[in-house]
Amino acid sequence: MAKQWMGSVPTHCDICKGKITQQFIDGATRFGQWAIMCPMCHRDQAIGLGTGKGQRYDAKTLVKIDG
Repeated sequence: MAKQWMGSVPTHCDICKGKITQQFIDGATRFGQWAIMCPMCHRDQAIGLGTGKGQRYDAKTLVKIDG
């Protein structure tokens, strides 16, 4: 069974405030806080993906990507 996002549907990145379109990441930043991020901010500000780091989701289906 696919893992699915259970919170409210994110519409904007917590870091750049840009619109979430195709994917979003719920993850830890290099500064310790967690954020809903667009892929660009995740690349620049986050510590990675995986347990304790972050999870990537499809913005349309809300299904977890990458396992």
